[in-house]
Amino acid sequence: MLQPGNSVNGRPRLLLAGLIAVAFAVFAILFAVLPSPARSANPYTVTSDIPYGPANDQSGSNLLDIYVPNADSDGPRPVFVWIHGGGWFTGDKTRSTMAYKAKALVRAGFVFVSINYRLSPELSGPKALSKNRLRYPTHHLDAARALGWVNRHIADYGGNPKRMVIGGDSAGGQISSLLATKPAFLKARGMSTRQIKGVLALDAVGYDVPRMMTKAYRRINAGFQKMMFNAFGTPAEEKKSPHWNAASPVRFADRSDPPIFYVVPTTAPDRWVDAHKMARLLGQRLGLVSHRVRTEHAGVVPLLGNPNGDMGVTAPLMRFAKAAVNPVKYRLVVRGTRVVRGTGKEKLGRIALRIASRPAARLITCRVDRGRETLCPRFWKLKPGLHTLRVKAYGNTGRADGTAFVKLRVTG
Repeated sequence: MLQPGNSVNGRPRLLLAGLIAVAFAVFAILFAVLPSPARSANPYTVTSDIPYGPANDQSGSNLLDIYVPNADSDGPRPVFVWIHGGGWFTGDKTRSTMAYKAKALVRAGFVFVSINYRLSPELSGPKALSKNRLRYPTHHLDAARALGWVNRHIADYGGNPKRMVIGGDSAGGQISSLLATKPAFLKARGMSTRQIKGVLALDAVGYDVPRMMTKAYRRINAGFQKMMFNAFGTPAEEKKSPHWNAASPVRFADRSDPPIFYVVPTTAPDRWVDAHKMARLLGQRLGLVSHRVRTEHAGVVPLLGNPNGDMGVTAPLMRFAKAAVNPVKYRLVVRGTRVVRGTGKEKLGRIALRIASRPAARLITCRVDRGRETLCPRFWKLKPGLHTLRVKAYGNTGRADGTAFVKLRVTG
């Protein structure tokens, strides 16, 4: 800054310095009085209404939104694709709770994508159950097309298409689960189900479509059955052109498919049964990949990431999603004497082992010979002879991500 001088030649510079000081003072006052530009509280930037396929007679059904994290990243991020629910006849990619879901997934490190797809007729409208209505497999074909677009273009938004998690609520959970377990949908779009590392299913309806079409189910929930008829075909339509089995994830799921996390309300025991079936087929410990909430079906939809109350849903879902795209291989450590002498009349040998994993697993189980798989006891009493102990370590995907076989011997 110019300093005052004693010479006449310094006066112009003094005048200039004074003018600059006055200008700065004026700007300071203006900035103090005027409001500062609003800053977004969201951790992402949204690019909306991107066409993933040609337009059709349902306006906006061919569009998706991408939420890109604002934070810097050392490399491509994993991708999460949300498929909205709504009974296959309603719903939208921008429903009121979508910002909550986007925040939760972006903060977990994902590029978040929300998609639309064509819908069946309004259930209460005049076209419901009409002969030429839109129904399965159109919803699933559209969702697969959207995933194909993501596969080809998400790298432009900083995402890695080979590390993808998909999911949704209700119908969206069912669509996600079928796309992940029935390869034909994604194969037609140049993708493999191996790119799908996990599925979040928030009260997915329709894992076993034929079960929901019976008279017995009608007594449980006639409204849901009408919804299923509208989306997957009535019994008369099924007789002419079968689709129910083809639309059921339980008919396709096996241990080669991506793991699923199940959120199920306590008011839906039938869907809890479906979750048991799916977890068994996928080789998962259901207790590690499930969360039951005391609410009804509609109460599950707004839970993920909801700052006003998520009933404990968000944290386990994020643990699962992160584990799905960052797999861990557990190394089992078994310490203790493996050969002992039998005592007593039956010559039983008492074998005590210390079992752990590195890193620490969510659950470690043990099975001796052909016995049951259980939590590892403090010791075993075994008959004379050679025995095989199988130890498994389970992580946040609910699958065994580490196995060790240990030989045990009891001498006579």
